[in-house]
Amino acid sequence: MIPPSSDPRWKSLVLGLKTYQFKLLALKILMGRLIASTKKDDSVANVAKCTQEVREFFLKNQTIAQHDINQIFR
Repeated sequence: MIPPSSDPRWKSLVLGLKTYQFKLLALKILMGRLIASTKKDDSVANVAKCTQEVREFFLKNQTIAQHDINQIFR
């Protein structure tokens, strides 16, 4: 199950506060871009935008991203 946007682990993820070894190349690329974006602009609005983007990625790719989802949200 994908947590709601309000879950604090999303913010931690996009800010790069904890590192993960993701299996999906697309997710690795996405996270690199989102973490770079939040390092450049850590405003509430930008963090929320990045959080929503990665959450939508997981919602669309739940089946193939299950290992990475479990790594973050178990």
